[in-house]
Amino acid sequence: MIHKFSPIEKLLLSLDVIPHPFTDASSSVGLGFALGSAVKLGITDQLTEAFKEVKQIAQGAKVSEVGAELILDCLDALGYVKKQGTRYAFTKRGTKNLSAQSPENFRHFILFCDYLYKGYLDLDGTIRAGKRQGTNMLEQMNDREWELFSRAMIDIARTNHKEVAKKIPVSASQTRMLDLGGSHGLYSIELCRRHPQLKATIVDLPPVKKYADECIAQHGAAASVSFHPADFMKDDLPKGVDIILAFNIIHGLNPQENGTLARKVFDALNAGGIYVILDQIKGIGGSSQLSKATTSYMALNLLHQAGGKTYAKSEIDEFTRKAGFKGTELKKLNAPGFGVVICRK
Repeated sequence: MIHKFSPIEKLLLSLDVIPHPFTDASSSVGLGFALGSAVKLGITDQLTEAFKEVKQIAQGAKVSEVGAELILDCLDALGYVKKQGTRYAFTKRGTKNLSAQSPENFRHFILFCDYLYKGYLDLDGTIRAGKRQGTNMLEQMNDREWELFSRAMIDIARTNHKEVAKKIPVSASQTRMLDLGGSHGLYSIELCRRHPQLKATIVDLPPVKKYADECIAQHGAAASVSFHPADFMKDDLPKGVDIILAFNIIHGLNPQENGTLARKVFDALNAGGIYVILDQIKGIGGSSQLSKATTSYMALNLLHQAGGKTYAKSEIDEFTRKAGFKGTELKKLNAPGFGVVICRK
């Protein structure tokens, strides 16, 4: 949660007149839940940039007037709505991120975070043991939760798929690409758009096929991007490929599994091919409070929710070198702590 403090508030925080735990332990968590409830209960569906009485908003969402007002005040504090007396309206930020009509909205990501929050009730057990207690989060999800997860990943990919595609070197002679665990396929779609000679195959589990089909149809990419239902860790990869993507994959695998995957990828690639890893890279997040908060929380979330971890560039170098790759190159992304690693055969 990003707080915007006034100069006086910053001074009071620095002097500990306003205790940091007050904002860190109460406001951040509570505002996150409030944001989730605003979307889940349809309160944001009642808003536009035209002011509307809280009573009308509550009636439209079928919630209490007092509850609607309290939630809307939280959205006001976060900068998503503005308030005039008892009337509320979206700000530009609110319209972009929370309106169902906005192509850039983050509604599914917010709802998925609301689902994740509930899993933190047993965080103590993970910390004591140093590993997730029970099965991987993905193995527990029902159809509705799979939909939230898949659409949340689409929300995230929409923010950086163009930036990521610019970071990946593609030569005119490279024509075949695999997108391991590619789900929605937005990264493949953008790469094929930039490099028309490319043909991409998304390799992922059957439950996410409908999201790939949806994105492929929306972008008119059926001639260049296809979906192959498979488990890339268990099933063989086709040979004779020029580029293999593994985006947000390695954090869910242990070092041995990453070594196995790197060898499978190496064997599938043509000479001169590249293995492209996108993930949170340990140690590259920067020194700002936002960067440190984002990267440390992500590392904790990976361990607790999926039994995963973040890897340093040196660790990626080690398991790709053992697989046979000649060298790697790290390219940082705008998102704190995230980067693309290019591994060359």
